[in-house]
Amino acid sequence: MKTIQIIDHIVRWLTEYAVQNKTNGFVVGISGGIDSALTSTLCAKTGLPTAVVSMPIHQAISEEKRALAHIEWL
Repeated sequence: MKTIQIIDHIVRWLTEYAVQNKTNGFVVGISGGIDSALTSTLCAKTGLPTAVVSMPIHQAISEEKRALAHIEWL
């Protein structure tokens, strides 16, 4: 699998999308799941400002803690 190439492709696509749409960055809701963790990490890798917001949704406390830990890591 060409993981690095796939990551680079997605990051370039996100950057181009932001430039074409005249946005200054990204806003991502973080729930503690893998989807939001991956999305926010890829957005952050663009180098553009990435605002993340904790969005707990009737989930276990462990997932809320994981979301907060991911936000701190970013």
